[in-house]
Formats: sequence, C-alpha cells, structure tokens
Amino acid sequence: MMLIPELWNWDSLVWLAIGIILLVYFVTFKGMPPLRRFALGLGVAFMAVAFVSPIGYLANGYVFSAHMIQHLLMLLIVPLCLILALPKQRVASWFSDTPKPQLAKALVMIGWIGGVGAMWFWHVPNLCSVSTQNASIGLLRDSSFMLAGLVFWWPIFGPLESTRLSPPSGIVYLFSACLGCTLLGIYITFTNSIVCPVFAQSVDSLGIMASLQAAGFTPMVDQNLGGLLMWVPPCTLYVGAIISLLCRWYKVLDPETIKGPVASDHEPAHLV
Repeated sequence: MMLIPELWNWDSLVWLAIGIILLVYFVTFKGMPPLRRFALGLGVAFMAVAFVSPIGYLANGYVFSAHMIQHLLMLLIVPLCLILALPKQRVASWFSDTPKPQLAKALVMIGWIGGVGAMWFWHVPNLCSVSTQNASIGLLRDSSFMLAGLVFWWPIFGPLESTRLSPPSGIVYLFSACLGCTLLGIYITFTNSIVCPVFAQSVDSLGIMASLQAAGFTPMVDQNLGGLLMWVPPCTLYVGAIISLLCRWYKVLDPETIKGPVASDHEPAHLV
C-alpha cells in the first residue's frame, strides 16, 4: 500500500509549514549543536510523515487508525522534537532569571489540560467527522494539536528552568496524562459505538477500503486498532519521559554531579 503513488501527497501545504519552522530555527538559533539539529530534523520529518506519506492520505476519512497516528505525531512527537531542538542558553538569555511561580503553575495547568483534553475534544463524534471533512476545521484541529503539544511538553523539557516542573511533580504530571490517554484509548477500543462516523462511510475512490474490508479490516476493527494506538504508544512515551526525569533527579541528588562542570549548549551530551 505504501508504494501506491496516489497515496503520497507531495504537494501538501505542510511543506510550507516545515519551511517556515526551519527558517525560524536556523535564523534565530545560528550555530545549533548537532543533537539539537538532529531533534529539529526529526520533528519536521515526522511532520512530513503525518501529512505527505500514505498516513496523511488514509487519515483523511479512510482509515481511523491512520488518523490516530497522524494526531499522535502532531500532538506528542513533533512538539517534543521542536522543544528539544531549542538551545537552552540562547532561550534563557531572552528572559529574566527571576522565577515566576504563577506563570509556571499556569503553564502546567494549561499544558496538562491542552495535551490531554485536545484528544478528547477532537474525538467527540460530530467534531471528529466535521474536522475530517472540512479542510479549514481540519487545519484548526491540527494547529491546536501542535500548540497543545508544545505547551504540554514545556514544563517537562522546556529550556527555561524556572518553568520546569521538579522531577517528582513531573512524574505525577506525566503519569496522570498517561491515565487520561489510557481512559480514552480503552473507551475507543471497547465501545460498540462508532467514534468517528466519517470513517465508517468513507468514499473509496481507489478501492483501498474494499480490499481491506474483504481481508477482515472492518471499520470496527479499524477503530479498535485506533484505540490501542491511543492507549499504548503515548503511555510508552510518557514512561520514557518519566525515566528521563528520574535520571535528572538522580543527577541533582548525586554529590559528584553537583561538583562537576555545568553543561552548556556547546557541550551537548544530552537534550533534556
């Protein structure tokens, strides 16, 4: 299926968004360390996969599980990569070193509600169908995923120490987000209702769905797979982020680490 030329959307407008992102990063952050350039490259590559590859075509009213992959990329993976690509010292130099606890708390609240709530909100059946059928609403949906993802990851991996959660608080933040994704994933996987009706009534112009359904890939099987994708991969990512926070916590508590030299963006041993 990946080799079918009609499934590749090479003239997608996402190339414009990718060009703007690359221009902003390379003009604003000249001389980015290699690991941060790598994170930026991964971010824009995943964005292209979400819209240019067959995932983008099938997500447009054909396959619900492809639609779910696209949304997870735009909500969790692409924003995480873009945040990891930000040079810490460069961004920190733009802001005062004075901690702003009220701002930090607001970012945490907005980030958690946005990151978890965006998936719940856009999978209300009517909204899911309308945003898939209407290009303008679909653009609003995808933009909201990107923005929600950036705000969600900021308290965990953002370049400003003053707006980062402490490791214990970050673990609670990520674990509760995992719980929110799990509940939605369980509902989508096991409900007898169609979560996004447009995918059960797709216009099969290429004959793809007829072949898939003949092989047993019915709309309900597709929805079950989409629910599992909503459930398992995000929580796996959150567990990885929790391990990263535990490593950060250990470094703070380790006397040898405290005595060691402070890392800089010119010594990119890690991104977090």
